[in-house]
Amino acid sequence: MKPGLFGQRLTLMEELRAATWPTHARLQGAPFYGALAACRLPLESYVGKLRALSVIHGVLEQALAGCADERVASVWRSDMRRLALLEEDLRYFEPRTVADIREAVDAALAAADHLRLRSIEQPLSLLGWVYVLEGSRLGAVALRPLIARAFLLTGDEGLAYLGGDGSAVRGRWAQVGQRMNALRLADQEREQVARAADDCLDRLEAVLLALYPFQPESRTFLVTSINPEAGRHPVPADAREVRASLHASEICWRRFPYYEHRYGERGRRFARSDAAWQATLCQYEPRQILEQVRWLGRVLASRGMPTLMLQVQLEILVEELAAAVPEKAAGYEKLLPAAADLLATRRRHLADDRLDAVADEFDRAVGPEWSARLPGTGRLLGSAVADELEGCEGAVESLRPWMTDTARFPAEWIAAVEATLAQARRRA
Repeated sequence: MKPGLFGQRLTLMEELRAATWPTHARLQGAPFYGALAACRLPLESYVGKLRALSVIHGVLEQALAGCADERVASVWRSDMRRLALLEEDLRYFEPRTVADIREAVDAALAAADHLRLRSIEQPLSLLGWVYVLEGSRLGAVALRPLIARAFLLTGDEGLAYLGGDGSAVRGRWAQVGQRMNALRLADQEREQVARAADDCLDRLEAVLLALYPFQPESRTFLVTSINPEAGRHPVPADAREVRASLHASEICWRRFPYYEHRYGERGRRFARSDAAWQATLCQYEPRQILEQVRWLGRVLASRGMPTLMLQVQLEILVEELAAAVPEKAAGYEKLLPAAADLLATRRRHLADDRLDAVADEFDRAVGPEWSARLPGTGRLLGSAVADELEGCEGAVESLRPWMTDTARFPAEWIAAVEATLAQARRRA
């Protein structure tokens, strides 16, 4: 532990503040903040920051939730999560279809990759990232009115991540400091946390420098604008196609309430980014499209999403894309043979009339109340059996445990699930 001014030992929080101050001061001088104060910051820069922070918070919060180091667990609290606030802000700006800044996305993804590795090799270093990002709440109090003025925001819309009550923020920070200072760390462990905090600031600086100023050719549409956890796969460059893909995803999401009940908001993000990726397949030859859709179908089926859902998604996607960009309708129709292939594959194992019979019997068994809660469940179960018979390992077992969870469903439902799976196998 480093000595203080009069020889007394510094607390961990004091040591972290001293170790990170030079980088923190440099970060505050980034052109991003000067442009913000002068009301010259482009909206792409601010939304780009929210997206970058979503990438980083998503990885950090997942790593913290699974960290086995008791010292980390003693500091972290579930109410410190902020990813949901970032997502709320991004939903507010979504209708404006704001482009990404490529270099900022690359910097955020590099930070996330680095953080994942450190969380495995040096889990204690997570506390350095917690120190920086939780401490940023203090600066957010001052940033909030500047952001509101620059982008004409009122109330809490678009400002959830920046919080509001300064006294409450200071009180929370004091509690975090108390928990940090209560840790019993060796000198080398303190240095590890301090290095991680300084590294976090370096990574954030790289993001801010990429966000402003930026070159016009850096503006693009990347999957992180839809789903920060989706990595680097492509999405359409045309904003109309992006909006159509998202709308198609929402329609499919509503058609299968199972999506939301099982996968929640995170599942919605992946459904949206998957739809945007599917829209890019139109640029390929039919054989390549078919191969990609078959591959995606196997992946999704093995994760609890029968290929029936993908078939419907593709059909809706073609309709939405053609309505949004009618001059390219013929190109979008290249996706339809892949949807038809999924349908034909299922019919080889379970004809339409047999699938209908399986679905109807399930609804009668569970009764009108439960069949209304999760409509189409019998059809999903039958489709999973067909996927399994086609050779997709885990298609049924990725679905069955959730569908038969006694904490979630009554005995009548669980019995109906087992009976429906058996009936589908007999009818196949």
